[in-house]
Amino acid sequence: MRRATFARVALVGAVVATLAAGCAAPPTEASRASGSGAIAQAAAGPGVAVAPSSGGVRVAIVGDSLTAGGGRLLSAGLTADTWMTYAQGDGIDYVGGYAKGGSTVQEQAAAVRPVADVDVLVLMSGTNDVRLGLSFAESAASYDAIVDTIRPEHVVVAAIPPYDRAPRAAARYEGQLERYVADKGWTFTDPWGFARAGDVFAAGTTVDGIHPTTAGYEALGHALRDAVLDVAGPRAVAPQADSPADPADGAPGTTS
Repeated sequence: MRRATFARVALVGAVVATLAAGCAAPPTEASRASGSGAIAQAAAGPGVAVAPSSGGVRVAIVGDSLTAGGGRLLSAGLTADTWMTYAQGDGIDYVGGYAKGGSTVQEQAAAVRPVADVDVLVLMSGTNDVRLGLSFAESAASYDAIVDTIRPEHVVVAAIPPYDRAPRAAARYEGQLERYVADKGWTFTDPWGFARAGDVFAAGTTVDGIHPTTAGYEALGHALRDAVLDVAGPRAVAPQADSPADPADGAPGTTS
């Protein structure tokens, strides 16, 4: 009887432990992220995500597949086709955001969640609005809504790339977006110079007339990194306590 009692107690304990694990809060979008550059985030109040920082410029990003890296969610992690892969580090901390392949600015405004202490928001969207025939006038308020949700110190709005399927409509949307950004006092940047041949993609820079090649994503990342540092200014990153800088490597906080 004593052995049976002990067995029953052990079984009840195991069930309780299992139920407790099943009731734990689900991970946030950013904590589910995996792959190069993924940032684990924890909740800091309702819907507010915070990410660890190296002391660099804290950058959040919002957009469509051109930001997520193909027809996917940014929360799946950074890849070779995600521009932030090439922009982060050495003074820039990627701290989260929202991007989904195929999404419009309106969809992004509805889905994005606050991120704490953002120095620079990089917002690049509009291609899918053009694809669906939405005018900039229909989209403008959604840019405001995204900025109001993230509440960054600085806003960088990036031009959309050429759109080979409707180049004139994309160029018209682009011109209206640039004027809107200027009126708002935000920063507008066109990181797509390497890919433009008039209103269409230059030969060899796109895989489908919508998205750049992997080399193009890398060029895009470097261009947007420069835009972020121009707006926020570079910050020296102190060496980690467990990895003291080697005097032979040069000034502390710098990398080759």
